[in-house]
Amino acid sequence: MKSLKVVFLSNWKNNPYKHLLINHLNPKGVQIEEYFYSLLFLPLIFRTGKPDLIHFHALHCFIVHKNSVIRFIKFLIFLPQIFFLNILNIKLVWTVHEWHDKINDGDSNITANQAAIIGRFFSGIITHCQTTKNEIITAFKLKNQEKVVVIPHGNYIDVYKNEVTQVEARKALGIPPKNLVFLLFGGIYRYKGVLEAIDNFKKLQQQGIYLLIVGKVYEEELESTILSKIKGYKNILFFHKRIPDDEIQIYMNACDCLIVPYKVFTTSGVAILGMSYGRACIAPNTGFFSDILDESGAFLYDLNHEDGLLHGMKRAIETKDKLAEMGTYNFKVTEKCNWDYLSEQTLNLYQHCLGFKL
Repeated sequence: MKSLKVVFLSNWKNNPYKHLLINHLNPKGVQIEEYFYSLLFLPLIFRTGKPDLIHFHALHCFIVHKNSVIRFIKFLIFLPQIFFLNILNIKLVWTVHEWHDKINDGDSNITANQAAIIGRFFSGIITHCQTTKNEIITAFKLKNQEKVVVIPHGNYIDVYKNEVTQVEARKALGIPPKNLVFLLFGGIYRYKGVLEAIDNFKKLQQQGIYLLIVGKVYEEELESTILSKIKGYKNILFFHKRIPDDEIQIYMNACDCLIVPYKVFTTSGVAILGMSYGRACIAPNTGFFSDILDESGAFLYDLNHEDGLLHGMKRAIETKDKLAEMGTYNFKVTEKCNWDYLSEQTLNLYQHCLGFKL
C-alpha cells in the first residue's frame, strides 16, 4: 500500500489538535512530518525528501505584519515558495483555524488582493463550519468552490483527565457546592470579551453566583485592568496563569456554564473543550458558534446588542436547573466529532487533491 507523505506547517508549538490528527492519520497510511513555521520554509519541507502534500495549519504568520513594508516583503517571500511547490506538483492544503481573529485595525488580516492570489495555489481548504466556508469562498474569489470542504473541529473527550466531581472541583477552588458558576477559560485577550464579561457579571448583583477567569494573559496592562475591575468581588476568581493539562478538569468540572463572549473569532477550541466536558455554553449567535451550538445546549445572544451577553447570563441563572441537561446535550453533539471520523475526512481531501486513493 502506498504511503502518503505530508508535511504539517504551523506556528503552534504545543497544540493537541495537530497531535490528535497526526495520531489518527498515521494508521491510515499517512506519514507526517511537522515543523514550526519559518518564512523560508522550503528547506524544512525537503529535509526528508519530497512530500506529496503540504498542510498549513496557519497562514497569517507567513504573511501578516503591522508594518506594511514588512507585510509586503513577507508576502513576496511566501508567494514564490508556494508557486515553486505547485510547479513540483506538491499539493497545498490549508485548515482555516484563524481568519479574522484579532481587532487591530486590520493588521492581523490577510488582504483581499493577497487572498485572491493565494487561493489559486491551494488544492484544498478545510473550514470548521459552513459560515467560514462561505467567507473563504468570497474572500479568495474561488471559482472552484468544491476545493473548500467543511470538516468539524474534533472533540477533546478523553484527551484530558476528567476524574474529579463538581463537589471536589469546587472544594479545591473554595467555591460553595450549591452556587452557580460561570467560567471564562483559555488565553486571555481583549478581543475575547473578558472585560465585557466581567462588567456584565457585576451587573447581575445576585447572591450564589461565581465567575471564574482562568488562563494566561497575553496583552500588556490587561492583567492589571482585570485585577482592578474585580477588586472587592469575592465571587470573581482570577487564575492568571497557563493551566497544566491535568488541572483543566478542575475548572471545567467546577463550572455550570462556559462563557465564550468573543467579539472576533473564526473557531473556538475552548467551546469544543467545554462541550467535551459536558458544559452548557453562552456564546454569540453568529458564525462558528451558531453553526455548532443551538438552544438545546447554549444561550446564544446578539453580538451587536448592548445587553446581549447580560441577557445570556440572566437566562442561564433563570434556567439553572436545566444546565446539566444542556451540558449533556452538548457532549452528545461533540461526541460525534471523533478523530477517527475527522482524520478519514481529511484523508479523503488529501486523496482528492492528489487524484488517487491509498
